[in-house]
Amino acid sequence: MKNKALHSLGKGLMKLSPIKVIIIDDVGTYFNEQMLSVASANGNITFERYRKCDSTLLKSLVSNPRDILIMDIKGTVTKDVGKDGFDVTKYVFENTNTFVVITSAHKHHLKNQKNYGDYVIVDRLLTPIDFCEEMNEIIDIYLKRKISFYKKLSYKIGKSFIRKKLLTH
Repeated sequence: MKNKALHSLGKGLMKLSPIKVIIIDDVGTYFNEQMLSVASANGNITFERYRKCDSTLLKSLVSNPRDILIMDIKGTVTKDVGKDGFDVTKYVFENTNTFVVITSAHKHHLKNQKNYGDYVIVDRLLTPIDFCEEMNEIIDIYLKRKISFYKKLSYKIGKSFIRKKLLTH
């Protein structure tokens, strides 16, 4: 397994606090209960599932950010929020630290849309196994970015302590 140490660390962190995933997709058979149940059994993950994003949910996404947002970009947004899921993902991406994932049943909508999020699900996930494999990939990337942030932060803190110690002597 690639990045075994990172994977083990991620699993350990997940035991402390579950990874919170919110899925907004208008198709009920996609990201269904069976898929979410199998993925939940794979690790300490909690899922919220919605078919539409209205202004109340959008406010919640910003005031109570989840770890990962998976958003279908077509047919999932009420008119008071925007014209499509790109408006929501861009807003969440710019205003929170949520890891934003975009998806669509129509690949042509996803072309050149990397600037609206952190990850693009290109292929349809037809089975729970497909979903679990994709979630593992998403979580690996999410944890790498999160760990990278903490590495940089601890480096900066350590560097400032050393600098202060040198200045006081």
